[in-house]
Amino acid sequence: MNAPATLTLRSDPVTPVQLALFAAASGDHNPLHLDPAFARQAGFERPVVHGMLTMALAGRLFTRHFGAGSVRELHTRFAGVALVNDVIELTATLERADGNALHYTLRGCTAAGTEVVTGTARIGA
Repeated sequence: MNAPATLTLRSDPVTPVQLALFAAASGDHNPLHLDPAFARQAGFERPVVHGMLTMALAGRLFTRHFGAGSVRELHTRFAGVALVNDVIELTATLERADGNALHYTLRGCTAAGTEVVTGTARIGA
């Protein structure tokens, strides 16, 4: 299995439409993600991107390179928040390869530098 030392994914700006579609697909209709006025009342400048949408982008980072079904484990910790119109930049760094498994560490930040997710992944053949 080809084991690149680093993988990267840069999202397009997350749009309100994406959040609405993700809310419909996931069942997470929390107004913090969908209602600008509610988000402002909660202390955010704009609606908050679903943490699980950020995690889905992490999955895409790996499946884009290794293919569907390659992710054996994905552990994430939500470290901060991304907001509507933020670009999310994900980087995975190869830590080790053993047998048929590749072990990566993961870090995701907004383009402005706010860390939003960290984690690890195990990729298999």
